[in-house]
Amino acid sequence: MGDRLLEIVVLIMSHIRETQGQVDSFDDISDDLKSQGFTDSEISFAYSWVIDHLQGEPETLSESPPTGNSIRVLSEKERQHFTADAYGYLLQMKYLNLLSDNDMELILERGGTVGPTPIDLDQIKIVIGAVLFREVNIPEILRQPTHLFSYDDDPVH
Repeated sequence: MGDRLLEIVVLIMSHIRETQGQVDSFDDISDDLKSQGFTDSEISFAYSWVIDHLQGEPETLSESPPTGNSIRVLSEKERQHFTADAYGYLLQMKYLNLLSDNDMELILERGGTVGPTPIDLDQIKIVIGAVLFREVNIPEILRQPTHLFSYDDDPVH
């Protein structure tokens, strides 16, 4: 799954959160997305995914992120696997209610196994997209290349 679709979903969900679920029309958002270089296919797929996601969790539209008695803190070893930007982006996805606690743990687990260097922002977007869109039939034209990361010109699958 391309990180371009993830970027569109984040923009849509951010708009929904900013308007507290009071979305008059997605036409303005679509025009803005097109001006940023996204295709109609990408925008349409992202809208469909958001609608499906919100139908399963309608409280996502207006509620703040769930507040509990605990906050997930990275261990020292986990912190070595993520740049600050990458972990900040992961927290943003959680804030937008795009990731469940289980999704977050899965991403942290995958992040610790993909390579020797810290995962940067571009790489975490690929991992999040893979987890977030895992059950969706993604059109072939929108799929991510089979190699996710490259270390020393040697792809990791």
